[in-house]
Amino acid sequence: MKAVDFLVLIILLGLLAAGSYFLWLNLPGEKIEFESYNANLSYNLPSESSQFYPNMRYVEKDISYSVSRSCNAQKKLDVERAFATLEGITILNFYSSENSPEIVFSCSNISPEPEEEGHFVAGEGGPSIIINSSRYAVIKAGKVALYREEKCDTPQVAIHEILHALGFDHNNNKNSIMYPVTDCNQKIDETIIEEINRLYSEPSLGDLIIEKAEAEKSGRYLSAEVLLANYGLKDVQKSELEFLVNGKIIKSFEMNEINVGAKKSLSITNLRIPGDTEEVLLVVKTSELEISKTNNEAIIKLSEN
Repeated sequence: MKAVDFLVLIILLGLLAAGSYFLWLNLPGEKIEFESYNANLSYNLPSESSQFYPNMRYVEKDISYSVSRSCNAQKKLDVERAFATLEGITILNFYSSENSPEIVFSCSNISPEPEEEGHFVAGEGGPSIIINSSRYAVIKAGKVALYREEKCDTPQVAIHEILHALGFDHNNNKNSIMYPVTDCNQKIDETIIEEINRLYSEPSLGDLIIEKAEAEKSGRYLSAEVLLANYGLKDVQKSELEFLVNGKIIKSFEMNEINVGAKKSLSITNLRIPGDTEEVLLVVKTSELEISKTNNEAIIKLSEN
């Protein structure tokens, strides 16, 4: 055998061995599960609340409203005086708008639309559209019917019904403006004022979290199911989910918009990872500000079983 032929044979055998080794590295192996990740979703919601549901609020502290043309001048004045009273003792602001107002006033008895059953919870006034984002019960719309005439010098009826539209329920204190039977000497409870100021001091932002993650690997390939959610007050317009191993980004997935109270799942198969991977870091990211970043990361580790 000539030296050249021998050299060619050696090279071919080397390439065959390298190819076989590469193939062996990338062959699927036995499936190994990662421990499931479930986010700690405790937000310390109050066990007792003066609202229909804990942490009810509109998206912004500046709340729009409109008053029906069927309301007479006195009732329109009562609404303005009621808003002025609330603005004077809370951090809320109210402004008139005919462009998708958040609180709509009418001057006749109204009943909930079929899709609002169970939400328009206070008869003459209350939230009509609510989104449960877990951290908050986000009020998207409210209705007030001012069909009762005001008998007091102060706009007691309007204040009472506006507080219903803000999510506050009746109480058993006869001196409270939220007592079911109106009296001219009733006052707005300090606890209601404090609750409003607490709720609306929180910035109106989204809050992305990794709620759940499950994964398994087979050789150098990862399969995973990840559930994201927005527990904030505003929609997040753009987001992405990163998979990292040993501080290196393995893959990034565009998740785009995630609305308030909505959840979005990602299912992946055969994502190539280092063969010795024992844990994967998941990070949900957005360039937008959030209420909290504490639930934006999750670590999944190989199961010890």
